[in-house]
Amino acid sequence: MRVPELYRSVPEALCYMHPQDAKDKDLKQGGLCWVESRRGKVKARVETRGRNRPSRGLVFVPWFDEKVFINKVCLDATCPQSKQTDYKKCAVKIYKA
Repeated sequence: MRVPELYRSVPEALCYMHPQDAKDKDLKQGGLCWVESRRGKVKARVETRGRNRPSRGLVFVPWFDEKVFINKVCLDATCPQSKQTDYKKCAVKIYKA
């Protein structure tokens, strides 16, 4: 959010998902959904178009938006060897907000 050009092109974090997954969950392009895990949940807009379309069964929410605090949803585990956080994946439930 600190780079004006990037912020203008993508002003909010979106929940990128496969169009068929969105249809199966009765979610519309641009509509709001909850992304929920055992650790927390966030609300984000659904995005099914463009280059960032994940495979069926996967969703992706970027980290840059402080209003969509996705790290509250993801794992807080760390690699025992590198000590790096493993925030990049977890099981979630997606439903209409």
